[in-house]
Amino acid sequence: MAVATHETLIPKVALKALIELTGQSQIDVALMMTLRDAIEHRLEKIESALRDYEQKYGMTFQQFEAQARTGEMPDRFSYERERDYFEWDSLVTRKRKLEEIRQWLV
Repeated sequence: MAVATHETLIPKVALKALIELTGQSQIDVALMMTLRDAIEHRLEKIESALRDYEQKYGMTFQQFEAQARTGEMPDRFSYERERDYFEWDSLVTRKRKLEEIRQWLV
């Protein structure tokens, strides 16, 4: 079963969870708090993964990308380096997008 809220249906169990998680009875406030928390949690996970890559290569993604482009990086075409490049790039892009979304919720 769902409840109509601002033309959007939210399952009753989700409403109950939002209220219990946040201690807020105003659904819009509870939802915003939960979204902010979710974004912060995801950003923390991304930051941790970014730090892992920075430690592995001893540089930032921008430096890694520049070395790959200029050919200064040894074994730049190895499977591991290419995989890391794409995963690292994806993390940087996702972080940027989540930071943008976080600004919407201020």
